[in-house]
Amino acid sequence: MTDTGVFIVIEGLDGSGTTTQTAMLKDWFDGEGAAYGKCLATCEPTQGPAGSITRMALNHRLALDNRTMALLFAADRTDHIFKEEDGVQEPGLFYLLNRGLHVISDRYVLSSLAYQSLDLPMEWVFQINARVITPDVTFFIDIDPRVAVRRMQSGRSHEDLFEDADTQTKVREQYEAAIKLLLSKGHHIRRIDGDRPADAVHQNIVSELLPFLQR
Repeated sequence: MTDTGVFIVIEGLDGSGTTTQTAMLKDWFDGEGAAYGKCLATCEPTQGPAGSITRMALNHRLALDNRTMALLFAADRTDHIFKEEDGVQEPGLFYLLNRGLHVISDRYVLSSLAYQSLDLPMEWVFQINARVITPDVTFFIDIDPRVAVRRMQSGRSHEDLFEDADTQTKVREQYEAAIKLLLSKGHHIRRIDGDRPADAVHQNIVSELLPFLQR
């Protein structure tokens, strides 16, 4: 019987480097870490139907109320997890993990709890995501909101819905509350200092990940 893959999530403020670290970790699995098995990298929102609508709203191309946005994120996540292999679309996380592939997701439930709870009760956001699978480990890239905003301003030509300085400071506070909530639910969350060069952050993530791969 094939061992179940390890489900890894990379989290943090916009501009913290989650996408960079997801790519670097995938490259590690393809090279130095190949002995631990094959790996697939993915992200949320996805490119699926609900994810595409969510991205339009984040980019100010579609106006949706806060509850609808939260439910769209949850719907996209459910599709991300449970869709079956049909030869056309990428199969869901449940399918991949149960066939022994490791999966890295750039953002997951912790992002929803932090961002959606700016305007909605965090417990309600948790409840609409209560049926999703729990990551084996979540890495939270901790970074000063001011640094995150500077990175975003230098690297992007538009501002997404949640990317102004005041919002990032508030999101940082909500991340702390969300981490506390998920820890109380049995999640494994590792805090990574993101105020360092990308290579140093990557090496920190790998060192924290190895015990989960070696179990």
